[in-house]
Amino acid sequence: MVNRESTIRVSRALRIVGITGVVLGIATVLGSTLFYVQDHDFSIFTTYLSDIGDTPGWPQVVFNSGMLIIAPVRYLFLILLVLQLRCLGAGRGFSLSTLILGALVVVGTFGMSAVPYSLNLAIHKTSALLYFLGAVILQTLIGAQEWRRKVRAVLPFSSLAVVAVYLIFAILLTLVGKVEGITRNTPVVWEWLAFCSLMFWLIAHSIVFGRNQTLRA
Repeated sequence: MVNRESTIRVSRALRIVGITGVVLGIATVLGSTLFYVQDHDFSIFTTYLSDIGDTPGWPQVVFNSGMLIIAPVRYLFLILLVLQLRCLGAGRGFSLSTLILGALVVVGTFGMSAVPYSLNLAIHKTSALLYFLGAVILQTLIGAQEWRRKVRAVLPFSSLAVVAVYLIFAILLTLVGKVEGITRNTPVVWEWLAFCSLMFWLIAHSIVFGRNQTLRA
């Protein structure tokens, strides 16, 4: 049984890691976008994040380097989140499944970041689908566990928001060129919404689970 002192230490670490992840995520996307718009047209309806990561020069350096740094930070956050949910009664099976899925999501992130689509489209798209579909399953498990543990409602709902947006993006991405009316630009805005939903999820969990007080609603 984890004592209260251990729970407080985990809460503090989770808050620090979560805020770090948010700052790094926003800084990476904002910084790389600012470099990108200097020489390219930009719109959240036509420009994929991967377009920025595939643009030679500073956009590529900032975006891909940032993503490679953020991936292990998010995984550390996931470990701390699992520990918090364990304190609330989550089982070993949930913990193991979550950490395995989280590792697969990290692999997908590394694949997308290390291999731009212009270098190898097949590896990039496979990594993207691994990341987004993996994240859908992962967030579903987390959201269901949070609902079961009756934590603050914002947490399972933020998990559900990530699931919905990521799932829509992943489905649209697989249908590009296969279904009439779904063009290359159709999924773009959903990728940006996916990023925003993840940042909101991180912020919400950093605030609620980062407090040294009861986590239940």
